[in-house]
Parts: sequence; structure tokens; C-alpha cells
Amino acid sequence: MTLASRILAAALACGAAGAVTTRDAHASVSIAVTFDTLVRDSVAAAIVTPVEQRSVWEGGRIYTYTRVHVDQGVAGSLGTGGEAWVASLGGIVGDIGQVVEGEPQLHIGYPTFVFLRSDPLMSGTHVVTARAQGQFAIRVDPVTRDRRFVKNHGLGTILPPRAANGAAPKPLAADVVQDRRVDDVVRDVASAWAAQHAP
Repeated sequence: MTLASRILAAALACGAAGAVTTRDAHASVSIAVTFDTLVRDSVAAAIVTPVEQRSVWEGGRIYTYTRVHVDQGVAGSLGTGGEAWVASLGGIVGDIGQVVEGEPQLHIGYPTFVFLRSDPLMSGTHVVTARAQGQFAIRVDPVTRDRRFVKNHGLGTILPPRAANGAAPKPLAADVVQDRRVDDVVRDVASAWAAQHAP
């Protein structure tokens, strides 16, 4: 059974138990991140493939640590061919599963494009910048065979950012990346990175 199947099964089991007892439900609500903010707040942007996962209890919650292989380093500190550990909330430990809406969805063997920042709680580990907003799956167009990016479907509720007085709204990360060719986005990210992270 895949990790995704096990998480789904655990979620369904919890839903069935909820029919007997009531508990508070908490939804994920995030402010939409702009493309410039996503680039500025990250230490790396890369196309990676998850190759290993470990889930553990920490502070009463389940965290999953995913080892990723860097298929293509786009910008920042992770180069092509390297590896990194990425932490995210949720996972399965024993018979207990936790699903956290708004977290990145990293599945073994499936390449994905991520913006990463350093994990403030564990040295040497990364987290996805802006949670699920900083991750994009890769879809192959059935007609053109072009590779395109697709935003994470587990984002939760996304609210528009507050606009500065009189300022034109800045492009959101999803609008810049979603449904665009991989090569075009990689070029745009590299260009924006050079501007945002200039020495």
C-alpha cells in the first residue's frame, strides 16, 4: 500500500469515528504568496524526486522527513545530483495517520518542483517555502509532450494578499508557475533569483 493510500485510509477511518463522537475541525487558511516573496524567502529552488520517507512523533504531532534527489538545481544552494531532507507535517506512525491540509505532498518516485528554506527547528533540514504554495507537480501534456507545472491540490483555503496603498498587485506564485512549460519557468525563476539574491 502506498503512503498516499495509507494516509487516505487513516483519514477515512478517522471520519468514520467522527460519526460517533464530535471533535473540533481545523481548516488550513493561508495568504496567497507572491512570486517575488517565494523567491526571496527561499534558499533553493529545484526539481526533486523523493526517494525515502520517515515519519515520527514530535511534540504530539507527526512529522514526515523526505529524502529527495535533486534532478535539476534551478537556483540557490542545491545543485543537480545532490540530496536534501525535507520536513513536513503529517504522515503515518504505526496505526495512526495525520493529514495536514496546506502541507506539501511529496510522494516517493514522483518528481516535483519545490522552493525550499532552511528548517528553523532542525539544522541541515529544509521545509517547503510557503508550505504547499511552494510546491508544483509536473504534468506531461498528452498532445505536445511538453512538461508543465501544476499547483498542489491540497492547498486549503487561500486568501488574497493585502494590497499596498495604491500599488499595483504583484504576481502570485501560482499565476507565474501554474500550467507553464518547465523550461520557461526555470528561466524565469533563475532570472528572479539573480535579482532577489544579488550579493
